[in-house]
Amino acid sequence: MIFIVITTIVFLCNFCELLNNFKTSLLKASTSAQSPKRPSFAEPIPNVTAAVGREAVLQCTIDDLDSFKVAWIKVDTETLLSYHTHVVPRDNRLKVTNSNSDRQWFLHIKNLDVSDRGFYMCQINTEPMISERGYLDVTVPPSIVEEKTSTDITVDERSKVSLRCKAAGYPTPRVIWRREDGKEINLGPMGAQKSTVPRMEGEFLNMTQVMREDMGAYLCIASNGVPPSVSKRILLQVNFQPKIRVNNQMVGAALGSDVVLGCRLEASPRPLTSWIRNDGVILLDNKKYELTEEADSYRINMQLKIRKLEIKDFGHYKCVAKNTLGDKEGFVRLIEIIPPTSVPHSTQSQEFYVPVHKGSSDASKNDSHMKKGYGIPAPNSLRDESQSLSSEEKQMSSSKEGETLDSDKPKRKQNQHPMQGSQTDSSGSCQTSISIYVILVFLLATLLFD
Repeated sequence: MIFIVITTIVFLCNFCELLNNFKTSLLKASTSAQSPKRPSFAEPIPNVTAAVGREAVLQCTIDDLDSFKVAWIKVDTETLLSYHTHVVPRDNRLKVTNSNSDRQWFLHIKNLDVSDRGFYMCQINTEPMISERGYLDVTVPPSIVEEKTSTDITVDERSKVSLRCKAAGYPTPRVIWRREDGKEINLGPMGAQKSTVPRMEGEFLNMTQVMREDMGAYLCIASNGVPPSVSKRILLQVNFQPKIRVNNQMVGAALGSDVVLGCRLEASPRPLTSWIRNDGVILLDNKKYELTEEADSYRINMQLKIRKLEIKDFGHYKCVAKNTLGDKEGFVRLIEIIPPTSVPHSTQSQEFYVPVHKGSSDASKNDSHMKKGYGIPAPNSLRDESQSLSSEEKQMSSSKEGETLDSDKPKRKQNQHPMQGSQTDSSGSCQTSISIYVILVFLLATLLFD
């Protein structure tokens, strides 16, 4: 009996506890149904990057805002910028807008400054308070720091030069050097060779040994991805003493004509130039003389034009250049050229064939050889003349038939003058013909009488 009573009491206690739990659950459900939903952030605040002077917009997206309020705060300075749509500080650059049924809230910052860079908080006045943060990065275009950058510089040839270009900006700018004329930069000798590069990167441009070819303008260009890029032009002047080269050291011209004399000059700084005649007179620009110069950097082309040449104009001329480092001279000789009056005609030489006698003595051969050298036969005896006659007749007959001379009768060639030589040959041939005819008549008469 006691056991039954105890069991009944325990059951009644458990039932009461279950009933209390049920009542509590019903109360909680009723309370949650009557209270509004808590707001929440739909997404993080995107980070924003903008350049100085531009406008930046930060966006905060909220779900279920209901009657709660939104505030914007600068984190690093803990400055309250806005409460709902009201801007707290007196800053005309700030503005707050919302859209999409108060779901999206925007913080506008105009005319950005470097001090605006940092974290910004979007806060909702719930209990406890909830917030979301985003970062605003303010970039700065590159600029040249003039007080820390090289200016135009003048050095002597073969000197060492170091140029500097200091740039500022955010992010840190990249500095590149190049020549304005597009030529390669000479960094100096590297062993036995010269080291040249089309461009050089870095704050400093070091050249160990500058030459006259390195003279010109150098550009340092700074860029960091934020437009616009900036550059500075630095002029490098290399000084050296004058050097003159004369391409034509001797020039010829005729009387009455015009002539131009020239000298090629290299010098820096720009030299004083002049033309001096062989009598020491410095020539000036006038009707007789015309002085011109064509300059290309340190190269100068000097020209002297002399009009209507006279006898006194021929001789030596001197081009002179002088600067602070020295002076140099170049010499040109002007000579007279006589133009041809007529065109000469060529004279063709004549060839004569003189027969050689076989049966004569040594003395007669020598004598005959000497005379035949001048184209005149040597009549030492009748036999010689008859042999000469027979040989000449054979030669004439063979030439008519188109045959060549016999190999045992060599030919002699001799060039004769067009006037005197022809007269001598004609007189000698006439005398020979008369002698031959007399001999023939004598031989015929002897045969007939016999």
